[in-house]
Amino acid sequence: MLKLLPLGAVLATIISTQLPGFTSTQRLQLAQLPSFAEPYNSTSPENNDPSGKLITTALVVSAIATGGYLATKKSKSNPDSKIDQASPKLRKKLLILLYNDSETANRLLAHTQQTNPQKSVNWAMEKVIYDLERDRA
Repeated sequence: MLKLLPLGAVLATIISTQLPGFTSTQRLQLAQLPSFAEPYNSTSPENNDPSGKLITTALVVSAIATGGYLATKKSKSNPDSKIDQASPKLRKKLLILLYNDSETANRLLAHTQQTNPQKSVNWAMEKVIYDLERDRA
């Protein structure tokens, strides 16, 4: 989350320059200091619109939250995974042995195919299953 903080400041600066409600002094204040912590006490006519700061704050917070979510999100399935090329029966058996960890299944299958490139995907899947069962016995 701390890595995303400079990104949020950059986004706030960029967004504030694009919003029509911001004046040049507000843009300068936003670029120089994180003015979100200061209370809004201005009485000058050009600084009378607090909605611009509110919108910018909301956009920055949502950008940081979205970035954090995307950074922690794991890929559920890989469209070009090796296990999808094997027979459904073997795939089910391997995933049961690996407690539905498809990333590990793909890694083991890729390694077996790399060491035996002349063999089929089903053969490699059977070898991975055999090796797992042998090692657990």
